[in-house]
Amino acid sequence: MKLIDLIKEIDNIDQEAIIFQEEKENPNSDIILSFAEDGDEGIKEVGGRKYYYLIEVFLAKEFVDDWVASLDYEPTIEEKAKRLYDYAMNDA
Repeated sequence: MKLIDLIKEIDNIDQEAIIFQEEKENPNSDIILSFAEDGDEGIKEVGGRKYYYLIEVFLAKEFVDDWVASLDYEPTIEEKAKRLYDYAMNDA
């Protein structure tokens, strides 16, 4: 799954889940949804691949909804994904 896919389905995703991203510097890298566990320190390993904490689903949804509401146009899914990624990496 990619961040773009998540945004398309964000209303149907468990709001308590956390988004983990495979490559921290690549907004188009694969993501997984998981939950915090004691000792995971923001890293999940699945199938030998490491995924790093990005942002909680409920925060991602809230951020995207608020950002879109502040605009006078409807951004594309790609724009939403890019803005969410930038927010998660730099401001969250």
